[in-house]
Amino acid sequence: MRLTICLATRGRPDLLLFTVQETLARIALDTTRLVIVADDDDEPTIAALERLPADHRIHAGVMPRPDSVAEKWNVALQYPADAYLPMVDYAPHVTPGFDKLILEAVALFPDNIGVVYNQYANQSFPQINVVTAGLAQRLGWIYPPYFPYWFVDHWIDDIARMTGRLAFADVAIHTARRPGTQELREPAFWSTFYDAGYLVRRAQAEDIIGASDEPEWRRRLLVSAFPFHEQRSLMINEYLRSISQTIVEAGPPDARYLRLKEQALVMMTNMLADIEALRARLVAA
Repeated sequence: MRLTICLATRGRPDLLLFTVQETLARIALDTTRLVIVADDDDEPTIAALERLPADHRIHAGVMPRPDSVAEKWNVALQYPADAYLPMVDYAPHVTPGFDKLILEAVALFPDNIGVVYNQYANQSFPQINVVTAGLAQRLGWIYPPYFPYWFVDHWIDDIARMTGRLAFADVAIHTARRPGTQELREPAFWSTFYDAGYLVRRAQAEDIIGASDEPEWRRRLLVSAFPFHEQRSLMINEYLRSISQTIVEAGPPDARYLRLKEQALVMMTNMLADIEALRARLVAA
């Protein structure tokens, strides 16, 4: 089995070099790839790529800066593997042989559809989300290309919980050097957009469950529990909205952010129409 790690980076060349060095020292398998994705307008990072260790496991690339944060991690799909591990540039892996342990957890999914977690990063989410190739193939991405920050791992978390496809690897990353969130704007808007997408996530989860070899009773149990997982996400996002006025946001939005928000507004219009149609059907029934 093979693991592809995709490290998305911007504007933190010194942290990047430290993180790569520390992580490489703990990779056990010669087949593990570490894909580093930088933006073509990030000159300090591009220069730092020349200082990376000479290691056949490293694949560094530069691309036009995408609108959504997920698109940089989704580059990993160009490197065939059994599972994909999104990574940030400030948090090295500190568990020796973490890649081997992750793949042992991936092997628990007989159809290669699932997500592997590790230790919790906070009260709601783990430090890492390892997405199997089978799951990425069904979804069309590793992370959803709808958001400028944060919410991408929340979305895959909902899918994993709704489908009952979670495994655990006892590995850890070190986050003491974590800087602030980039592109942090309008958290109340993005949390509401996320909530409006619950029927989209239902459809994605139902597709995964329907294609599995789960017995019928198990499928029905999973689908019947969708509201439970949705309520949890609503509570998480309601808390975020309640503190949004206290969050220090990034500067004025650029064209990338405005395009992404416009995409979200169009999607939300369709999402709300679908919700109203569902409510009408329920009332008619």
